[in-house]
Amino acid sequence: MKYLLGLLICITALCTASRADVLSPQAFTQEFARALAAAVPSRTVTVKRELELTVTNADGGDTTLFLANPYGDYTRDPARLGELVRSFAAALSRPASGKSSLDRSRIVPVIKDRKWLADVHGALKARGVAQEHLSDDFNEQLIIVYAEDDPTRMRYLTKEEEIGVSRPELRALAVENLRRILPKIEMRGDDRVLLVSAGGDYEASLLLIDEIWSGGQVKVNGDIVVAVPARDVLLITGSRDRSGLKRVRELAAKLVAEGPYGLTDTLFVYRQGRFTKFGR
Repeated sequence: MKYLLGLLICITALCTASRADVLSPQAFTQEFARALAAAVPSRTVTVKRELELTVTNADGGDTTLFLANPYGDYTRDPARLGELVRSFAAALSRPASGKSSLDRSRIVPVIKDRKWLADVHGALKARGVAQEHLSDDFNEQLIIVYAEDDPTRMRYLTKEEEIGVSRPELRALAVENLRRILPKIEMRGDDRVLLVSAGGDYEASLLLIDEIWSGGQVKVNGDIVVAVPARDVLLITGSRDRSGLKRVRELAAKLVAEGPYGLTDTLFVYRQGRFTKFGR
C-alpha cells in the first residue's frame, strides 16, 4: 500500500520539493488564482478544489483549468510561477473567432461520474446560465464528457456548440485523439495491484481504449477489475484476487475522500467488451 501511494503521488505531479520556499499544492492554487485574476480582470477566477480553477467569462461560460502539470513545473523551478500565470492568461485572452475556433483534433473524452455532471448543471442553473455539457453514457455510474484540450487549458464542450460530426462519430474521434496525444502508458505495481500512468491527465479515460483491456497485456487473477477514484488515477486488480480487491477498495476510498480530483470509489469489471459495476 505504501509503495502504491508513493507512486501515485509522484505520477500525479503532487510531489513537492523539500525546500521550505516551495508552496504547497493548496497554497500554489490560491496564489495562482490570485495572480491570474489580476492578469485577466474581465474574468472571474474561482478555486474549485486543490489544483483546479474555474474561470467564468462575462457571458457566464466556464473554463476549467487543471494545475497539476503547472505545479509540477513550478516545484522544479519556483521562479517560473509568473511565467506560468502569464501563459495561462495569454491563452484566456485570445479572442474567440466564432464556431470555427473549435479544433476537432483537440477534442478528447473525459470520464466523470454522474454526480459531477448533475452538480455542474445545478450550479449553472443557480447562476441563471442555460448551458449543458456535451456528454454520453459510459455505464450505470460513469459518463463521458467531451472537452477541447488546449495546451494551457481544458474547455468542456456544450450541447449548443456546432461540432460538425454525429454523436457516434464524436466518440470515435475523441478516442482517436486521445490515443494520439497520450504519452507512453506504463503499468507498475506488484502481482496484486497495478497502477497505470499516462501523463497524469487522462488515466480514467483509458477505460475507453478497448485494446488495452482486450489485448491480453493486463494479466490478473480472474477478470480485470479497475478503480478510477480520480481522473489521474487508474488501479487494476483481478476479480478472484481477494487481497488485491481489498487494497484497491481501500486506496480508492482514500483518494476519493482526500484527493483533489475525486471521482468514485466504485469498482468496475471488464466483461464482454465493457466495464460494469463490480459487486463484492
